[in-house]
Amino acid sequence: IVHSVDHYPAEDEELRATAQRFQRGGNAANTAVVLAQHGHQVSFAGNLADDVFGQQLAAELARDGIETRYSQIISNSVCPLSCITHNLQSGSRTIVHYRDLPEMEARAFAGIPLAEYDWFHFEGRNLSQLTQMLEQLHRVRVDQPISIEVEKDRPGIEQLFGLADVLLFSRAYARIHDCRTASQLFDQVQTRSSDAMMICAWGEQGAYARTGDGADLYEVAQPITRVCDSVGAGDTFNAGVIHSLLSGQALPAALKYANKLAAKKLQQIGFAQLVG
Repeated sequence: IVHSVDHYPAEDEELRATAQRFQRGGNAANTAVVLAQHGHQVSFAGNLADDVFGQQLAAELARDGIETRYSQIISNSVCPLSCITHNLQSGSRTIVHYRDLPEMEARAFAGIPLAEYDWFHFEGRNLSQLTQMLEQLHRVRVDQPISIEVEKDRPGIEQLFGLADVLLFSRAYARIHDCRTASQLFDQVQTRSSDAMMICAWGEQGAYARTGDGADLYEVAQPITRVCDSVGAGDTFNAGVIHSLLSGQALPAALKYANKLAAKKLQQIGFAQLVG
């Protein structure tokens, strides 16, 4: 639930919102929607609640061309909810999450016909189960790349780095680890990530990457006249990277396209018609 306000409220302030909207969210779901807009056949695998919001979420994914046959419907459950305060002055979004839904288990992932897919993208969470999923995938995959979004500093998340081909870091994660530049972050991570490609979007400063053989790349941010909605901009950037690499583009071109796509997202409300 997104409330737009003309300034960020002070503690104990009562403030009337200028607009309210309900929208589907979630990092992986947002990325899936943008990938589907590029014409990819996309599946979403995760747990879904059986309440009215969970049913609506599944219906909206289907409407956007994303199939959910490998998702698990959890009985007597509540759909996770984020309440977002969207500051119209700066475009920032402040998020309060509520979640009481079990995470997807590795045994459910084992039922997916993995050979049918060309790319696997994971959000770095639910680490005990996700590690098992990645190990399953490594045992059966042929040449399908694996990308992991590393947005938050969850305990033990570093154990995943060596299981990915592409690591997509947030600037927030870098700063939590006292890294003032993406290069500092890459230096920290490289000992754990073997030869993974590392990418970090740095907001208005652009996007940085390091190839598996240690070459650093940088792409300047796209100019933006006004930030309208930053919700999901990082998820959109990730989709731009995945689409570009999956389409055979080199990493510099992937960074440039992902920056362009994220800039477009920042200047519009929601995800509709980002592509084209």
